[in-house]
Amino acid sequence: MYSKFIKMLLPLPSFFEVSFPSDEEPNVFPVTVGAYSVPCPLCQGKTIRHAQTLRRFRHGYAWHLGLIWIEMVIPRHRCVACDLTFTYDFGLGIIQASSALFRKELVQRCHGRSIADVAREYELPYTTVERWYYLYAPDQLVEEKATAICVDEFALRKGHHYATSVLNADTGRILAIVPHRDQDAITAVLQKLIGPIRAVVSDFAPAMANAIQAVIQLRFMCWIAFILCNFSLMPSSEDDVI
Repeated sequence: MYSKFIKMLLPLPSFFEVSFPSDEEPNVFPVTVGAYSVPCPLCQGKTIRHAQTLRRFRHGYAWHLGLIWIEMVIPRHRCVACDLTFTYDFGLGIIQASSALFRKELVQRCHGRSIADVAREYELPYTTVERWYYLYAPDQLVEEKATAICVDEFALRKGHHYATSVLNADTGRILAIVPHRDQDAITAVLQKLIGPIRAVVSDFAPAMANAIQAVIQLRFMCWIAFILCNFSLMPSSEDDVI
């Protein structure tokens, strides 16, 4: 009964058995795996388990316990036919020390709150939460008219891969995301927007400024001019637009 309750709270495969946590670590749930078979992802042939590692990863959050961890053996399998070796995570989407379920739940917590606030609550680095937020953001894109937008870059892999996003400053919803952070990428993401944009919140990077100017000339020149500003300087009415 206890195992079934935990699996309802934290969705897990039916052949998983969940044990009681220890008194020393009440938020770590040991998991054992029943009988299962794994076909080769390449040739769909028979595989054998030739190695395994005991792993611990975040899988949920509970108000009384905080972060909920799952501890289990993650196997490596080898294909008998094509000799492919691969790690099998039972569809949990494990990346480093977290499951896909945990990452998506954390992203849901960001709705209506700042990323920094959620990062503090979960005791995670801000950049990690930000990366996860934008990783799952394409599933949350909306098409709506905006009068004020926030344009910023974010790291998919810090120091290596970046992307550019646009948010509706009034609703906080994500309007568009494109890979890279150069002028072409920023121009492309701005061109995806609809509505009479009156204000843009951004940094003063040359690529950002040039892209905004390019979009003004191509699309909004006959309407109104962009204002590059921060929230404290946003115009309160159309009469304030210059």
